[in-house]
Amino acid sequence: MAMYGMPRASIARLLYPQATTSSSRPLNTYTNGGGLIPTRLVVKFKDLRSWTLEGDVTKLLLTLNRYAYVDSPLSLFAFKSMEFLTPEDLQGHALYDLYEDFARMGVALRDGSSAYRVTELNTAFAMCPTYPRQLVVPAAASDSVVGAVASFRSKGRLPICSYVHAQNGAALWRCAQPNRGILHTQSPADEEYLLHIARASSGPTSLCSGTKTRTIWIADCRPELNARVNNLTGGGTESGNLAHARVTFLNIGNIHAMRESIEAVRSLGGFMASINNTESIDLSWGTRVEDTKWLLHVRRVLSGALQVARALEAQATTVVVHCSDGWDRTAQLCGLAQLLVDGHYRTRRGFLEVIEKEWVRAGHKFQDRVAPGKAEDDDDQQAPIFLQFLDCVWQLIRIFPTHFEFNERMLETMADAIFSGRYGTFLGNCECERGTWSVRERTPSLYASVLKDDRFVNPFYRGSNTAALLPDPSSVLRQVTLWSSYYFRGAPFPASPAGNPTPPMYAVNDSGEDTAASSGAQEDMEIAMMAALRRIRALEDELDSATAKSSPLPRSPCVSYPPLYSAAAESDMSARIQQKNQPELPIDQQSFSNDFHHSSSNCSSISSDGSLNDARTPPVLPRTPTPYPTSAPMLVQTAPWTCGLCTKTNAANVLQCVVCGRTPR
Repeated sequence: MAMYGMPRASIARLLYPQATTSSSRPLNTYTNGGGLIPTRLVVKFKDLRSWTLEGDVTKLLLTLNRYAYVDSPLSLFAFKSMEFLTPEDLQGHALYDLYEDFARMGVALRDGSSAYRVTELNTAFAMCPTYPRQLVVPAAASDSVVGAVASFRSKGRLPICSYVHAQNGAALWRCAQPNRGILHTQSPADEEYLLHIARASSGPTSLCSGTKTRTIWIADCRPELNARVNNLTGGGTESGNLAHARVTFLNIGNIHAMRESIEAVRSLGGFMASINNTESIDLSWGTRVEDTKWLLHVRRVLSGALQVARALEAQATTVVVHCSDGWDRTAQLCGLAQLLVDGHYRTRRGFLEVIEKEWVRAGHKFQDRVAPGKAEDDDDQQAPIFLQFLDCVWQLIRIFPTHFEFNERMLETMADAIFSGRYGTFLGNCECERGTWSVRERTPSLYASVLKDDRFVNPFYRGSNTAALLPDPSSVLRQVTLWSSYYFRGAPFPASPAGNPTPPMYAVNDSGEDTAASSGAQEDMEIAMMAALRRIRALEDELDSATAKSSPLPRSPCVSYPPLYSAAAESDMSARIQQKNQPELPIDQQSFSNDFHHSSSNCSSISSDGSLNDARTPPVLPRTPTPYPTSAPMLVQTAPWTCGLCTKTNAANVLQCVVCGRTPR
C-alpha cells in the first residue's frame, strides 16, 4: 500500500509538531489529555523525506498507525503481489552464480585444480546461519580446520574468499572478528587457516619459520580503541603472533555513529524548510554539512576501499577484511574494492552481482538495518549502512563519469527499494531467513527490473575502461560532497541546479514527442548525450540502408580508367618494373599530377611515377598510356558552374569544386 505514492513500509515515525518551534511533540502528549487537539501531523520517511499534513489529523493518525507498520515481513507488499509475478521477475533472484563468477577470475572451483575449493559444511546453515550455503575456502584447509575456525570467529563467520585477481593472484577475503576475549585466547586452527590463505595466493613474500610464505594484510575496519574494547565482550583483534600478516585499523565508525550522522543530515533539511531567510544558511552551508560528520564517514569508507584496492592491484597482496561481525563495514569495503579493481563490476550486471554476493548472500542484516514496516524507534539496530555504500558509489560515478555503465538514477532506485518493501531482494537478514520465507518463489526481484530499464544506462560510459581504477586518494576524498539530489528530494529548496528548460535537439520519448525538460544539470547532460547517440544511430542506419539500395558512387570522368589489374596482367609485371626507369614526366604534367592527387577521394589520382591509383579501391595496375586532361588553370569560366560529381554550384572564379575539389569539365 502506498500513501500518495509513498510506500507505507518506508514510514519512519509520526510526530505532532509544536506550533511555535521546529521541534516535535511525541504522540502521547496529545493522547494523555490536557485539552490539546492536534492540527498537524508530520510523517517522516526512512529515505529522509517528510510530509506535514494539516486539518483533522486524528483519524489519519489512527489509520497510519494501523496500516503503516506490520507485525511480520510477510505482510509487506512484496509478498502480496505474488499473483502479478512473471517468470522474469523471479529469474532475477538467480542472477549470481558462484562458479561462473570465479571462472571469470580464472579460478576453476569444480575440477579441484586451483588453490581454492567450495566447502559443503554450511549446506544446511548449521555452521554459520548468516553465511550462504556455498563457501569458498583454501583447498589446503580440511573441513575439520574450517569448522574449528568457524567456532573461533564471531557468529561463525570464518574467512571466505570474495575475489581473486586474475593477473597477480591476490585474493580478497572477508570474515568477523576473532573470539579472543579478555584472556586473548589463541586458536592454532585459525592461525593455520590464515597461513593457508597466504599460501593460496601470489604476491610479496616474507620469511616465516624458515620457509617462504606470502604476506597478507588484515584490514580491521574499526577504530583501534573500539576493537580492543571488544575483548571485554568476548571479541577482540587479531593475534600479534602472525608473522605472515600485518594488521591495520581503518577507523570507520559503527552503526550507532552512522545513525546519528544521517539523522543530522535529515535535521539539516528540516531546518532549511523551517526558516524563510536562507541567505545566512547558504553562506555557511559547507560548515553545517561537515558538522553532521556524514561526509567524514563517507571519506573514511572510501579511503579504506582505496587502500584495499591498491593492495590487491598494485601490491599483489592478499587482503582479509573484517569488522566486529563482518556484515556492515566489511560489506562496504569488499564491494567498493571490487568496483575499483575489476571493470566487470562497474557494469550494470556486474554491480548487481557485487550486491548479491557481498550484501545479500553474505548476510548483511537488511531486515534489522532497514526494517521496512517498522518504526525507527523500535530498536537501535537500524542504520543506513547500505545507503552509505550507495553514497560512496555515487561519489565515484560523479568523479569518474565514464567508468560506470549505470547512472545516479539507478542508485536512487535501489535506495528507494530497500525501504519500500516492494521487492524481495532486500528482505531478511540472511539467505537462511529468506529461504524460510520462500522469497525466491513468492516475491519479485529488483535485478530483473533494473536490467531491462535503459533509463539506468550511463550514456558517458566507455566500455574500454575495464582496467583497475586506482586514483590518488586525495583526488577522491577532497571531492566528496553531499548527495543532495537524494537526501533533500522533499525539501522546499532546490537540491541541485536546474537543467536547461529546452529539450535537446533530437530528444524524443517512446511516443515520438519531445521530451520534457530535465530535473537537474546532471540529468540534462545525460539526456543530451542520449539524444546525440540516438541521432548518430539513426544516421548510421540511414547510411547503411542507402548503401545497400544504391549502386556504387560514380567515378569522376576527369580521367579515363584502364582495366583493373587481374591475374592475366601478371605477365606485364616485369614490363611495369622496367618502366619505372623511364624519364620523368614533363614539368607541367608533374604540377597537374600533384594538384590532382589532393582532389576528391572519389576521383582517381596520378602518382609521381605516372601510374593510376584509385582512392577507393586501390588496385595494382599495369603501366598503360593514360591521356592527361587539360590542366585546370587553362580552363576559363564565364558563369557559375555545377560540379559533375557532387552537384555543388560554384562561382565562376572558382577553379575547383569547394566540396569535392573536382575541376570543371
